[in-house]
Amino acid sequence: MDVPMPAGSGARASGVPWKAWVEQRRRPVIIGAFVAAALLGILIGLLTAPTSKQGSGSAAPAVVAPAREPSQAPAPWAANRTPGTAVNVTLDQSMSPIVRTALAWAAADDALASAGRKTWSEVYLAAGSPAAGTANAQAATSRASLTDQSITIPQGLLYGAIQGTDAASDQFWAVGFADTTSTAVTMNRLHVWERVGSDPWKVIASGAGACGKVPPSMTAVWGNHPEICNAS
Repeated sequence: MDVPMPAGSGARASGVPWKAWVEQRRRPVIIGAFVAAALLGILIGLLTAPTSKQGSGSAAPAVVAPAREPSQAPAPWAANRTPGTAVNVTLDQSMSPIVRTALAWAAADDALASAGRKTWSEVYLAAGSPAAGTANAQAATSRASLTDQSITIPQGLLYGAIQGTDAASDQFWAVGFADTTSTAVTMNRLHVWERVGSDPWKVIASGAGACGKVPPSMTAVWGNHPEICNAS
């Protein structure tokens, strides 16, 4: 026996066209698309986020000994600045040992941090107040595997600065050797150091190709291809 069907029931039985289906579910479709886009963005961010790498050029240790941030002598260009200009700086007899000591501390800290050991700054400050002076240094030295006293910064050091808009933004650079007799920690000989304003000196790079981290304007002042940069 045939049962009459209401007009249009055949269309519903065979399925609603996709445009009508989307129209009927507009709100949940929009919400679903938004959630999917958000999740995709988070996934892309996780896949492309840079990974941290320990070693030369990494962030400076949280603990920094005072020797790595000595007082800065007034810059010759302080009264007549040309921001961005590179200047070769000659270290006088009073500043040379201070800067070399700071570079030695930075080299020791960098080598120890790269080896996964306590830095010289950490060991030194853990021995007591920095005001303890020589006694504090001697106590720390007995517990350190590499100290600034184990490192020599020989002659031939390249030193200069790129003028900033003020003293706080002056960018100082040094390129030279860090020689050591210590066998406790592996350390490259060629080093590139940087200091911004009164911040601590830090190692930017070491070993072959380290000079590639120096701004071209600075190496141009030193002669574009300093001989020291051929070493590693």
